[in-house]
Amino acid sequence: MEDLRRWLESQKEKIVEDIGGLVAVESIAEKKREQSPAPFGDKCREALDRMLSYAKRDKIVAFDHEGYCGSVVVGEGKEEIGIWSHLDVVPAGKDWLYPPFSMSAKDGFLIGRGVQDNKGPAIAVYYTLKYCEEKKLFKNISVRQIFGCQEESGMGDVVYYLSHNKAPAYSFVADCGFPVCCGEKGICRITLEGKEASRELLELKGGVVCNSVPDFAGAGLLIEGEMVNISAEGIGGHAASPEGTVNAIGILAEKMKEYELPETLEKAVNFLYKAGSNGYGEKIGIACEDEISGRLTCNAGVLSLEEGKINLTLDIRYPVTIKVDDFLPKLRGEAEKAGFAVKEYSDSRPYYMEKDHPFVELLMDAWREETGLTGEPYVMGGGTYARHIPNAVAFGTGMERDLSPLGMPEGHGSCHGADETEVLENLLKAVSIYVNALRKIDCWVGEM
Repeated sequence: MEDLRRWLESQKEKIVEDIGGLVAVESIAEKKREQSPAPFGDKCREALDRMLSYAKRDKIVAFDHEGYCGSVVVGEGKEEIGIWSHLDVVPAGKDWLYPPFSMSAKDGFLIGRGVQDNKGPAIAVYYTLKYCEEKKLFKNISVRQIFGCQEESGMGDVVYYLSHNKAPAYSFVADCGFPVCCGEKGICRITLEGKEASRELLELKGGVVCNSVPDFAGAGLLIEGEMVNISAEGIGGHAASPEGTVNAIGILAEKMKEYELPETLEKAVNFLYKAGSNGYGEKIGIACEDEISGRLTCNAGVLSLEEGKINLTLDIRYPVTIKVDDFLPKLRGEAEKAGFAVKEYSDSRPYYMEKDHPFVELLMDAWREETGLTGEPYVMGGGTYARHIPNAVAFGTGMERDLSPLGMPEGHGSCHGADETEVLENLLKAVSIYVNALRKIDCWVGEM
């Protein structure tokens, strides 16, 4: 591993440059285009082309899977191991101190949309494979890194890939915190539509995507013949991790309640307040938890006024032992009391791989050896490609980050928040962990 450390030091500037090249592309996935070389929009196509250009530069075998995904392959073993990354990002949102799509490198910190989720990790994995190929480390496996382009808004990329290509024998997804995430909560997304709002409600907006906690919301009310503008600021973050966030939709609804409103609008605003003021569904009666995966989370993610009707999209992450039918009737009942009906609904069921599975144990051993830590596999609320892939878990690259030297405001620095930040040394450490893990997997496959 000393050889790897020297190699990483020689590659550090190039790693930063390559991450910056990806961050510079505002690759927010668009609505799917049929029969197009850019099925998720030109910017995602541009990010994919840039990633594949790195492989061409380094003479690593690469494939373009009709613009849905790209991949690179190293090693010539018969058993294929998959490592999954994605190149699309969530929208920047507001209140950045640094430019979101021009990466800043400052005192060992990388700042820009995607440095954590998931362009920085994608490059860490890529350099893992680059090192392994240069050193010819694999005897029994080949390793394919797959780069998707729609992870943040539907995961149609991975579904397409698996419907047109054989799944790897085992996979891990580099899109979570270390050590091994062996399970993910179910993800239920519901759009509620209210009855036609009263003429007193002129404007209503909040959030951009349902899997981010909104950091802004606004409304326009007609009060006694005069237009009253109301705005609210929150603290953004990932929908699966309400801790430390503040939902701007809940704050907006609380402010709106201070005005005398028609009864139907008052009921709707009360529901918005309940849905947006607690990240665990407590005030709308759907709170639950289990021992394996913890508490249900509920994020009021996107609020709008469309054709005179209030629309609210909820992102609900529910425990692995819970079914949608355990909480959906309660939610529907509370919504109906406030004049809302279910307009759209989707559900991605949870997954779970036993903690003592040999694949999980190999990854855990590699992480423990490289970090000296003694953690255990865990289950999370975040959704990754792993929920769609056979024999898959999520594994890194996230580690503890002390962002205090940057002096940023509370809430800044998270993966879906303003000033998304990653520590360069964490990404380099992840390369060491991944190299160790892949060597162990190569030996394991050789002994089968």
